[in-house]
Amino acid sequence: MSIRSYTRILCSILVAFALIAGNAYAKKDEKEAPLYPNATRKDPKNDLSSSSTQKDLSKALDLLNDNKADEAAPMLQKIIDDPKAGKYAHALATQGQGQIAYDKQDNAGAVKAWRAAYDMDALPNNQQFTLLLNIANLQQQEEKYQDSLNTLDEYFKATNGGKAEAYALQGNDYYRLDKYQQAIDAITKAQSVTDKPNDNWNQILMASYAGLDQYDKAGEILEKQLAKNPGDAKLVEQAVKVYVNGHQYSKAEALIDKNKGSLNNDTLYTLYRAIGAGYSQEKDGDTKAIDAFAKASPLAKTGEVDYYRGSLLLQNDRAKEATGVLQQAITKGGLKEPGKAYLMLGDAYNQIDDVPHAREAWTKAKGYPDSQKSADQRLNLGGHVKMTTQQKKKN
Repeated sequence: MSIRSYTRILCSILVAFALIAGNAYAKKDEKEAPLYPNATRKDPKNDLSSSSTQKDLSKALDLLNDNKADEAAPMLQKIIDDPKAGKYAHALATQGQGQIAYDKQDNAGAVKAWRAAYDMDALPNNQQFTLLLNIANLQQQEEKYQDSLNTLDEYFKATNGGKAEAYALQGNDYYRLDKYQQAIDAITKAQSVTDKPNDNWNQILMASYAGLDQYDKAGEILEKQLAKNPGDAKLVEQAVKVYVNGHQYSKAEALIDKNKGSLNNDTLYTLYRAIGAGYSQEKDGDTKAIDAFAKASPLAKTGEVDYYRGSLLLQNDRAKEATGVLQQAITKGGLKEPGKAYLMLGDAYNQIDDVPHAREAWTKAKGYPDSQKSADQRLNLGGHVKMTTQQKKKN
């Protein structure tokens, strides 16, 4: 699940809870356990003015819980317009209007209504502070990350602590603002204040470590998740990419080899190719790059990966192997620079003194504009002209 999807689900859960809690309080027959035991604010007195207001409020909230917003809306407005209904009824009805706006994907309207309900300072703590959490969540969905952080600061001060979900939300905000260390601190706090941390929080934690180039720690998180969910293809792919980004190619390759059965061919090809490309940029990494490209080769739909492999083989004085690999690349097709592939194939044959095949390949290379000049030069020399490793790399 993506970080963004998790945020939306969390908001839906919090909104639903706030309405259910409000309905229970309106009926006066259910006592809730305090969600914010450290808050210094005391639950305000329920000042419902009459049994008829209480009945209308309860019915309107029931309709909202049953997804009948069109029926609930006029009843809520009637309560809001009644100056005798009391602050509590006004606040709860306004909260209900925020729910209607939220259900219609009017996030700005929901935030406005919930802030108005909160500012009335008439709801019991469980609802009062959850409203702030809902507001922060919607601000995050609207990509107003600093606004969300400001609302959360208000929430933490009011509750003298807060829920684990609030710290996770804060971590998400910090991550979106590229404040990776603060994101790590917030998610770590979220995990420490609950015995049931959400696995999706690890996505923010892992991404934040990666943002700080702490790929070892990011990889550790993913491997812990893999230990709980062996063979999870998405986790394997994520972990491999983290290790590749951190230049930890041996770890990446070992992880792929261990989890081959859970990855489809396209993913395997992409990952092996990425590892090969990474190795090829490392000092003395050509041999490992060749091996990684060899693993990608049977999965390839084009000859590109064999082209890279053949080039490395030729550069490392393994010309005989290079002839077969480069010919395979040409046969598979789909090359971005087929002329250069023929040029290299001719060079490989020339290195093993197979001049006829070398000239044949160079002649084909002449048919491509990007390799015509180099092919003519080789053909004019007549073969048997060995290139140094540095010359091979330049060509």
